[in-house]
Amino acid sequence: MKNTLIAIMAVAILVLGALVGVLLEDPQTATVEIDRDRAAVSAEINAAKELATRYSGGLIVGLINVRIAILETTEAMLGQKRTALLRRINLTYRAPFDAARPASDAELNDILKELSQAQTRAAESRKVVERYSGGLVQGLALMKAETDEIAVSELRLKFYSAKHGFPILPTISVDKQNATPLPPGKVVGDKEAL
Repeated sequence: MKNTLIAIMAVAILVLGALVGVLLEDPQTATVEIDRDRAAVSAEINAAKELATRYSGGLIVGLINVRIAILETTEAMLGQKRTALLRRINLTYRAPFDAARPASDAELNDILKELSQAQTRAAESRKVVERYSGGLVQGLALMKAETDEIAVSELRLKFYSAKHGFPILPTISVDKQNATPLPPGKVVGDKEAL
């Protein structure tokens, strides 16, 4: 009888300990930062959509739409991370790359430095656009400015992915100096050519 009572008490203590652990791990505090990031991305999306309404079409609107698509991808990624935290689901990725992990502060600072440089280039490009009132030169300046804004959006996606532990697919580096280009089509011998 005494052993049964001790066993029941031990199980009750373990269950209460697990319950306290679950209650103390409040996902709301973890989602505050994600909500802040989502709000910033959402504001950028709204600003880009408002900018797209200024133009009737063409390449500039196409570039703005690319930027909007990148920002919407970033917003969706952050939404998935928030939902996973709220529902206590562990996101895992099965792909041929290293396991996803949140980036270190040094890695985030490197990305932020690169992002800051890209934002500076984008701001300079916007100043160049404002010098012109129309025509081909302003169109080219707008194209460069939107290309710079796309780079900023891509770096934001990279930053938020690294910050919240989403994997960034590796890029394939090609050694262009030693690479021999492949001929187009099928290579055949001289006698088979005719």
